[in-house]
Amino acid sequence: MARIFQPTTEEEAAWKKRVASGPAIVRAVGKRLDPWTLYRMKSTGDRVTLRGISTDGTVHVDVTGDYSYVLLERTVFGVDPNDLEPCELPSPDEPVGSVLTHEEFEKNIEALRVLIRPDLFVMGDDGIAKRKS
Repeated sequence: MARIFQPTTEEEAAWKKRVASGPAIVRAVGKRLDPWTLYRMKSTGDRVTLRGISTDGTVHVDVTGDYSYVLLERTVFGVDPNDLEPCELPSPDEPVGSVLTHEEFEKNIEALRVLIRPDLFVMGDDGIAKRKS
């Protein structure tokens, strides 16, 4: 299991206090997960870091190019904590990084819709992705 940083005693105490002040489901998840451990999302294979815990028991995670090779860095909400498992840092020879910046993603969103979901979208003559009927 890899830690992305070693928390200070004060940081650990602050995390425990924050988690303890939440509802029972937040306390339960907060005992299992912490913001300084690197996790693998079993459903996608991406390495992620914990950003927060929702009152419905799901978590928010950051998917960044620091630990995985991703199309676009993002925060994902509504993740089942059972989909996360502690993991190691990427090996030195493993590619990491983000393919697109947010600006590039926004500029190319129409083409990306067609590229990623050709079962749902087709490119219109006007350069805007249209949902297939």
